[in-house]
Amino acid sequence: MMKEEKAREELKEILSRNEYQVYYEDKRNTLQVLWDDVKAWLADMLAKFFPSLEATSSVAGNILIVIISVAIAILAIIFIFFAVRYRQRRTIGKQQPFQSPNELEWSYQQHLKHALKQEELSDFSLSTRHLFLALLLYFHEKSWLEAKIWKTNWEYYEELRSAKKDSADLFFNFALLFDRATYGKQQIQKEEYSLYRDKALKWLEGENEDV
Repeated sequence: MMKEEKAREELKEILSRNEYQVYYEDKRNTLQVLWDDVKAWLADMLAKFFPSLEATSSVAGNILIVIISVAIAILAIIFIFFAVRYRQRRTIGKQQPFQSPNELEWSYQQHLKHALKQEELSDFSLSTRHLFLALLLYFHEKSWLEAKIWKTNWEYYEELRSAKKDSADLFFNFALLFDRATYGKQQIQKEEYSLYRDKALKWLEGENEDV
């Protein structure tokens, strides 16, 4: 009897040693433990709200993967949106639209007349430039912004957003086309120009004062 008890004690001591206890330790890292805990929580929630659903760990894991994928996609879209917006801000914020004091001294009617003349000659890049300057000076007359030779389009956009918020987005996009025509040295196509021409004329003809 004493021998059996002694043998049990020796066996118990052997099994308590590190080389044997290591098999019973949790070998998962922190991320794996967190993942399993979240899966278990999700499985419990699914079981509560959808009792008929077999809320196993694998089902919870698949649903969790879908949720994470959707979240990553949404974050990616948000990031791209703000990255594009930031790039656009830098684009329209680097240059001043008025390149000389003479351009600033012209009335918006003079710029409009010159824009329509260049339109007849199919020079839509130059027409875009003068139509945009006409719009700026018109906004200046309406006190929606203050035209200065040193100001950038981004500064005008910020002023317009404060005074006429509903018109600021159109101005912003028109400013991008203006920058392409003026500083990007790109040939503006009739279709691109026409998108802004009709809207700009509504403003300049007084039809869009409340827009």
